[in-house]
Amino acid sequence: MTPPVPENLLALWSRLLFDSLAAAGVRDVVVSPGSRSTPFVLAAAAEPRLRLHSAIDERAAAFFALGQARVTGMPSLLLCTSGSAGAHYLPAVIEADQAGVPLLILTADRPTELLHVAANQTIDQRWLFEGYARRVVDVGAPDASPAALRGLRRLAAQAVALAQAPQPGAVHLNLRARKPLEPVAALSAAALALDAAVRALMAAPAAQVVVGRPAADDAAMATLAQRCLRARRGVIVAGPAPASQARARTAVARLQRATGFALLAEGASQLRFAGAQGVDGAALIDGFDWLYRLPAGDREWLPDLVIQLGAPPTSGAWERLLDRHGELERIVVAPTGWPDPHNSAAVLVQADIEHTCDRLAAMLARGRAQASEAPAFTALLAAANARARRVVDAQLQAQGDTLSEGAAARCVAAGLAPGSWLVVGNSLPIRLLDAYAGPCKTDLHVLSQRGASGIDGLVSGAAGAATVAASPVVLLVGDVSALHDVGGLALAAAARVPLVIVVVNNDGGRIFEQLPVARVADGDTMRRFTTPHGLDFAAAARLYRHPFERVATRPALQQALAAALGRNGCTLIEAQVPAHGAAEDQARIVAALAAPDA
Repeated sequence: MTPPVPENLLALWSRLLFDSLAAAGVRDVVVSPGSRSTPFVLAAAAEPRLRLHSAIDERAAAFFALGQARVTGMPSLLLCTSGSAGAHYLPAVIEADQAGVPLLILTADRPTELLHVAANQTIDQRWLFEGYARRVVDVGAPDASPAALRGLRRLAAQAVALAQAPQPGAVHLNLRARKPLEPVAALSAAALALDAAVRALMAAPAAQVVVGRPAADDAAMATLAQRCLRARRGVIVAGPAPASQARARTAVARLQRATGFALLAEGASQLRFAGAQGVDGAALIDGFDWLYRLPAGDREWLPDLVIQLGAPPTSGAWERLLDRHGELERIVVAPTGWPDPHNSAAVLVQADIEHTCDRLAAMLARGRAQASEAPAFTALLAAANARARRVVDAQLQAQGDTLSEGAAARCVAAGLAPGSWLVVGNSLPIRLLDAYAGPCKTDLHVLSQRGASGIDGLVSGAAGAATVAASPVVLLVGDVSALHDVGGLALAAAARVPLVIVVVNNDGGRIFEQLPVARVADGDTMRRFTTPHGLDFAAAARLYRHPFERVATRPALQQALAAALGRNGCTLIEAQVPAHGAAEDQARIVAALAAPDA
């Protein structure tokens, strides 16, 4: 005879799950409303170690959770009801997969007997994130057996661990719940016994997961050292990276000194805005995107060895250089994945970047007996880089107080205090940061969404970051991206620190004016790409009750930014710039750099 199902099984099952998730380190739960998730929301709300955040829109909720994880390094938990709700998480799950950001998803589901029989709000949710989630677990219906209870506790610890390592990403738990969904009083002997069993499990210590960092063996490190010793024109290149790469700053500086190589660091690499931890200013080449647009990039400045740390740079000029020179020797160092879209790396080292740079620097310090030509090549690059800075500075100076895309990027980067979080949007903003925010001694954390490089969820992601960061968060974003995620302004109300959203409004997606399509499409066709909208953002700020400023000059942006950073909560600043300014400024700078003297 089958034993009776305790009437409190669903409530206690849910309680045990959220106790176990909290014990494994989860602290933030982002909840979107729905009926089927009722027992899980109640259990999460009752767990004192968890912070709950409400989000009406599941897509915004998912990017909000990603923003939190990018700051904390820990997965936030997404919680939604059954049906199509979970499908809205997919864009963020793709970004988590591509960028290596930890994420947990709990989708409430209907019992299996309602599947494929036209039951209301019931779909097959098991395959929503197929190919993008690190693991999908259809947990099934609650089970009161001791083995099942222990298994649920283990599942929670395992899910949190898998979201973080060996390759961070999303883990999806699909939990089925039968009505009644609300808690009921425990009256039967079975219910009382289950309550005692769950309490005992929660009182016992949970499993602690210890994750090591990947390391290359000594023989492989010795081979890397020999390649560096042979190089005469070596460079270290760093593309967009998670905030955790800031821990590698000292190790990268040590490697740079040991090799004599230049460091080509983009703005989102965590290595350009590094303060006192960064490399010597003369070795930091922040204008490499400008340099490799020029013919001299293929002659005078072509390296003979590249050490790539993590993802490849955003720079289109660097990408085209590698396309033209597939023979260029490259060492790619990355803890996970295969970040070599050119399929031409000579060595791929799947190891921790900080640890690898430290070990390689130590080997080179012991092994470099002969004079190296690498510092001379670094000096050559540094002189070209200084010239590029002068040209960019002259272009900005010629604009006077008029605000341009480049001036906006420079003002924002220069206006932040050490330790601030700069969130940079895709399309133009991340490229503007590289091109115009030159040498900066301020220590900044830079968050970017360069996994799948989409424009979705940027406002929501910054809002999520501002709920867990201990210092101000500033988002530099384009107008199309801001409109795409305008609903994220609702989540911005949850910011616990100053959150400043600077929308660079050039009336459309002007990145397309810098792409090859601009040379072949007529004016009317180009509008299908640039999508001019003629909108301003004052009404959006008013709808979500955020302070708002519209600026059109550099002094006005500087003043508005300073004022916004002085108060908690979200402020929206609309920076109005000429519609075609970015493409025109770029053309003038490249022409000046190509001239004999600058």
